[in-house]
Amino acid sequence: GFKQDEMSTARAGFSSQYEEAVAHLMNKGINFLALDFDQTVIDIHTGGRFKGTIPELSSHVRPMFSHLISSAHAAGIKIAIVTFSPQTQHIAQVLETLFPEFAHDIVIRGRDHSFLYEGNGMKKGKQPFMASAVEELLTKNTKMMITKNTTLLVDDDPRNIRLALKDGVRAILLNPDRSSLLIGDILDMP
Repeated sequence: GFKQDEMSTARAGFSSQYEEAVAHLMNKGINFLALDFDQTVIDIHTGGRFKGTIPELSSHVRPMFSHLISSAHAAGIKIAIVTFSPQTQHIAQVLETLFPEFAHDIVIRGRDHSFLYEGNGMKKGKQPFMASAVEELLTKNTKMMITKNTTLLVDDDPRNIRLALKDGVRAILLNPDRSSLLIGDILDMP
């Protein structure tokens, strides 16, 4: 039986692999999750020029990321979408569609000229996007400390990952064709 299967899915009292992954992140001190959008959260690359509808774009969100984002939010981990796409309004509407209860808590940073990062940090890759997102999160959560060491970037571009690691931010490369490996990679994160 059923009981046996139930036990194997709810290993160690976690109701899902996503909650287990999030618990691991928290054990490792991660309180901020920065996610790329194209080919990471969604399974296509829009090139920042998506012409379809919001429901259509929403249908491209990988189910794994819906679960991971929900579990991370429930655990109090802050979330940002960091993208080179200028279509931040589209992304905001996708998040509204999928996470109506907490989409407003997810910070979006894209190439839409809405922000200027003037700090002293690295200006390459996703680094200024994350730094700017953290500035916004800290104004809303004044008691919180977010540092490079408490941040995890998930991105499909090896260059962004390399720059993040070089800058002291923890980062995991997502292989768009084998995206299901991400949860294992999170659980293996030292």
